[in-house]
Amino acid sequence: MQRRYRHIKDLKPRESARTIAFSDSALAGKLTAMGVLPGALIEMVRPAPFGNAYYIKCDGIRLALREEEAGSIMLEV
Repeated sequence: MQRRYRHIKDLKPRESARTIAFSDSALAGKLTAMGVLPGALIEMVRPAPFGNAYYIKCDGIRLALREEEAGSIMLEV
């Protein structure tokens, strides 16, 4: 069965996608408090130099997310 979503690590720099849900309910509260809401437009700015974090823009706000946090955000295809 093919999955119908992708993750932030699947995005290329300057590529955008909309959030649809969170896979980890514990991190969902933290991410929503940071402004990452379902339906928000996520743009990949760049991955961190050593690959453990991602720099993104979420509805115009720049954020740095750890790999675990970024991996829990499901984006539409």
